[in-house]
Amino acid sequence: MDQADREQWAKDALNNPALEEAFEILSEHYLLKASECTSNDDMGRFRYLEAYKSLKSIRRHLNAVVEVGKLNKVQANELNTKKKIINIF
Repeated sequence: MDQADREQWAKDALNNPALEEAFEILSEHYLLKASECTSNDDMGRFRYLEAYKSLKSIRRHLNAVVEVGKLNKVQANELNTKKKIINIF
């Protein structure tokens, strides 16, 4: 899989309504469950908050893949359109 494919897969994932709904439902669920943990259930609260942070990390990674793909396209375009600095005799 090349960078263009990775970018497209990430875009598709970010624009997928079912996946977006899953992220929202799980985020709300994990935060709710963390808040419902008893004061002495540190491990339970920790696990729910780690799951919540993992969802955020997944979304950040998908956004980063899309942004890197855009940057690669811009850089490739610039390399192809810039004049050569040194003329060859």
